[in-house]
Amino acid sequence: MNTSDSQAIQFQFTCQGIDWGELIQLFKAANLGGREGEKIRRAFENSTVVCFATRGARLMGAARALSDGEYHATVHDVVVAPDLQRRGIGYELMSALLARLPVWRILLVADGDASRFYRRLGFEPYVDVLARVDRTRLVDHG
Repeated sequence: MNTSDSQAIQFQFTCQGIDWGELIQLFKAANLGGREGEKIRRAFENSTVVCFATRGARLMGAARALSDGEYHATVHDVVVAPDLQRRGIGYELMSALLARLPVWRILLVADGDASRFYRRLGFEPYVDVLARVDRTRLVDHG
């Protein structure tokens, strides 16, 4: 990462003062998920650990995790602005998030392209993981 970039990055570990509209736009720009509005805000506010990367007033990236605080955690919604990807911001964001998870097993879901990135952070394929997916619940209805 360019050192001039890294000096200006600030990490925030609370949702206080987050511009949710800006985060929603970041999700859309990164083509992440398909959720809208309040679902994103509630997901972050109800998470065990959150991490937001900013430079000045600009939200550069975000990530969150759910944990039982003892044994397990799952990482969700890791996003970096597309024009800032491949500059080390995601790596620093994830490192900051992972440092706040005092558990022995951390899970996440990643597609083929992203899996190379997560392997650099120590993640590896983990057998015996199942998922139940209901995409109709991505958006609030009524």
